[in-house]
Amino acid sequence: MSQTEQISGADVGVRLRNAAEFEPRRLPRLKHMAETWAADAGIKIGAIAGANLDFTLREVEADIAPDLEDEEAAGGMYALISSPRFRSPGYAMLDHEALEALISALFAAEPSPAGSAPRTPTDLDRSIVKLGLATIAEAALNVFEMIGELRLSIGNIVTGAELGENLQGETDRFILFRFDLAVGSLSTTITFALPGALFAPHLRFLREPPKMPPPDREEAWSNAIKESFAKSDLRLSAIVAKKKIDLGSIASFSVGDTIPLNVSADSLIGIECEDQPLFRAHMGRSRDSYVVRIEERIDPAEEFIDDILSD
Repeated sequence: MSQTEQISGADVGVRLRNAAEFEPRRLPRLKHMAETWAADAGIKIGAIAGANLDFTLREVEADIAPDLEDEEAAGGMYALISSPRFRSPGYAMLDHEALEALISALFAAEPSPAGSAPRTPTDLDRSIVKLGLATIAEAALNVFEMIGELRLSIGNIVTGAELGENLQGETDRFILFRFDLAVGSLSTTITFALPGALFAPHLRFLREPPKMPPPDREEAWSNAIKESFAKSDLRLSAIVAKKKIDLGSIASFSVGDTIPLNVSADSLIGIECEDQPLFRAHMGRSRDSYVVRIEERIDPAEEFIDDILSD
């Protein structure tokens, strides 16, 4: 008999936590959500911006809280993110170049000269950053509705030290949504870090490939094709009668000969388009012109049988 492995309560907790951890690159539906979030956020920012911008998804990854003892990380700009769905806060992270990009986008202003030392953000700068982050956060509501109502609230802009105080003791992983913001010559990254615990209960759902809607037909393109096709020139023929005559009789024809046809003034004649029978019609006159009046549509199957029987 095999020995039963004894597992302590602490080990169970570790294993459960490890089971809840996941790699976003293995979650196609999560990536699709992130791409949709970026697209919707770009539209919302563009609606209030005075300059053209591009807002796209760079990557989605999982990581622990940032190392705020690192000089570069400590010098960044941060904002706490809260939600009724969070047990612990998330955060947004951006650098001073993102501040320049947001100012350029919202006010269509020229950025600071290249190589300029980062300036200390003013209260107005912080308000602009918070507005940009709040606009991005608003776009997440509809994107993540399949896993719950995700209302994100953006806190005040804080330093790395202040963020560290709020995240002190936090050991859970975050899911990092990194977005690229490009305005003119400026290109920067804005990161939204949401608690991994929010997504852990939905792993099975997030592993499924997203259901892509059928491609929309471009109506204008389709209509243009129809109109162009409708203007095509085709040969329309009115066939009064068809008669089989042997080659010898044809060879003896001369000017003035008559050929009897098995039709009368009331007989239906055939209307063909590019040698394809379409209708039967009556022939008549209108002033100095011959005309035909369509009486019935030709059934191709019926026409085929009639041809065989006529042989």
